[in-house]
Amino acid sequence: MIPEFEVRRAICEVGKRLYAKGYVAAKHGNISYKYSENEYFCTPRGVSKVFLTPDKIVKVDANGKKIGNGMYEPTSEVTLHIRMYKENPEINALIHAQPPFSTAYAIKNAPINNCVLPENYVYLGVVPKGAYNKATGGISAELIDCLKTKKAFLFEGTSVFSTGDTLENAFDNVDSLEFYSKMNFIGSYIPCGANVTEAVSDHSGNEAVVKSVTEQIMRELGM
Repeated sequence: MIPEFEVRRAICEVGKRLYAKGYVAAKHGNISYKYSENEYFCTPRGVSKVFLTPDKIVKVDANGKKIGNGMYEPTSEVTLHIRMYKENPEINALIHAQPPFSTAYAIKNAPINNCVLPENYVYLGVVPKGAYNKATGGISAELIDCLKTKKAFLFEGTSVFSTGDTLENAFDNVDSLEFYSKMNFIGSYIPCGANVTEAVSDHSGNEAVVKSVTEQIMRELGM
C-alpha cells in the first residue's frame, strides 16, 4: 500500500497542475483518492489548489466523516465522491474541475461526440453528460453508467469529472478531455467541406507531412 504521505503529496501535485493549466480557479474544484474501503483522502474546503500542502489534505471514512483532528474540513462534495467510488470499485481517483472548453460544453448541455482525433475515441470515446441532485444526493442512471464505462464526462451543466485507477491517470483524463474539447471547438470554425488534411496543409503548405503524421498515429493506435 502507498504510504499516506505519498498520497497526500500526490493530491497536492495534481492540484497544482490543475491550477497551472487553468482547469480550476480560486478555491474551485476538488480531488479525492480511495485509500481503502473505509479510508479516503480529499482536498480541503476553502483552499486554493495552488496552495495545497500535504498537511491540508483531509482523511475521511466511508461516510465522509473526518478522521483525526486536523484543522481543515473535507470538500463539501466528499459524499458525492464516495458514492461514485461505490458505483465502480475499479476507480481509485476522482477529479472535479472546470477546464474552460469542456466546461463550456457542459454549460451548453452539448455532449462532445465528434471524434476530431483518433486518440479521442480510443482514450475517451463519446463523452456523455451526467446528472446529480445535490438536494437529495441522488445520481442519475446516466451518471452511474458514466462511472462504469467512461474516463471523463460532463457534469450537471456546470463542470466535468474524470476518473482513474491512479491520480496521475485521472489527471491525464481531464487533460485529454480539455484538449479534445478545444480541438472540437476550433474545428467547428473550419469551413464545411474542408477535411483535416486540407485545412492544415492550407497553412503549412506540406500535405505530405500531415498525411505521414496521421498514418503514424493510426499505426500506433493499431488502427
